[in-house]
Amino acid sequence: MRISWKQYFKQKFRKSPEYFSVGIAFTAEQVLLCALKKTDSGLEWVLDASFTHQSWASALVDYVKEHNLQGTSCYFTLTAHWYKVHQVERPEVADGELLTALKWPMQEAIGSATEMVYDYANMPVQVSGQNKLMVVAIARKEIETLTRAIYDADLVLESISVEEFATMELTPNSKDAVITLVQEQGEDVVLNIVRDGQLFFSRRMKGFENIASFSQAELDMGITDSLTVQIQRSMDFFESQLRQPPVKRILIKLDTPDMAYICNSIAEAMGLPCDLLEPEIECGEHLNFKMASFSCLGAAYTKVSETNLIAEGSDESPN
Repeated sequence: MRISWKQYFKQKFRKSPEYFSVGIAFTAEQVLLCALKKTDSGLEWVLDASFTHQSWASALVDYVKEHNLQGTSCYFTLTAHWYKVHQVERPEVADGELLTALKWPMQEAIGSATEMVYDYANMPVQVSGQNKLMVVAIARKEIETLTRAIYDADLVLESISVEEFATMELTPNSKDAVITLVQEQGEDVVLNIVRDGQLFFSRRMKGFENIASFSQAELDMGITDSLTVQIQRSMDFFESQLRQPPVKRILIKLDTPDMAYICNSIAEAMGLPCDLLEPEIECGEHLNFKMASFSCLGAAYTKVSETNLIAEGSDESPN
């Protein structure tokens, strides 16, 4: 997307923003925003807002002005409702031709006439004999709409990502494999297996969209068992098919007030530590992780890993 010279110079010469980053998540039911600030002890989650799909673009302009967010780095993520993801055999073409070559197998897999845009990620490990890419497809009109809205609001759009990678940003870095179960309100549970900051395996677990409506007694009547079965299947694939060391820990953030109860049930059934997933971020006043969108927070937290990559690639010694 092109911007005007007026927008270019406005962004080029503005003063440094007071916020570290803004995360925006496009969920099935609403558009969510959070903002992080640097503190002496790290990062603090200080702003939280939600908008309707119908009015989010205009509401975002007003919100940015009200809270002096102009010029802040913005990281946008879409939850699973808005995109398609498939593992596709890597075409035998040069890297520069990959995106063009992926269009045809993805169109066949999706079976839609809607014009899509694509991106891909390499898998850290493969099933023996395979050479697949994780490919994401998003409707072009959605990308154009959200991009325009971010620029009109005077935020600096740094990246557009998807739920699997946004929530991975909040997973504690570990040499041991960790399973995370993360769920946005009323959506599928996204299961990731992460090690050394890399996404080794991801899948969506359907059938748990209404988990918030179940009592503890109802959870004991099969819901928790279903969760543990899906976790075990994912672990079996990770260890046997991908030939990786065993998972050592499970972390959850589900759309239910009974997360602690589910944690205990999973830990007993799996024989592994199971805890609530809590980001390495301080909560501002009146905010708590139980009500947070981890897709939104993970998007905002993306700037941390980007900053670390820049620092690691620098030849200069720190002052």
